[in-house]
Amino acid sequence: MKTYRGSCHCRAVTFEIETDFPELTTCDCSICRRKNALMVKVHESQMNILTGKDVLTTYRFHTHTAQHYFCSVCGIYPFHRKRVTPDHFGVNVYCLEGFDPSGISVRATDGVGMD
Repeated sequence: MKTYRGSCHCRAVTFEIETDFPELTTCDCSICRRKNALMVKVHESQMNILTGKDVLTTYRFHTHTAQHYFCSVCGIYPFHRKRVTPDHFGVNVYCLEGFDPSGISVRATDGVGMD
């Protein structure tokens, strides 16, 4: 596995993840459609928030299980704690430094159909 660094737009929030990118995912739930993120799933042990925990704000809706994190300074969504697998994060790969998602398979997930 390789380590990747990421950040929000203003760089107040920085983080590292370890992954081999088995796949990327999209989601059709109401919030994911609007933020249009392309995500990679990583276990919480493979995610390290380096700076900016104090500027992260959380949004929860529907079952209030998933935690969607946003930078309170620039408003960017870098990651969320997943609903179905709460020990995992969905990381917005567009926040990763120098990352090109070309060639990695993308799986569409059914967020609208979740109970």
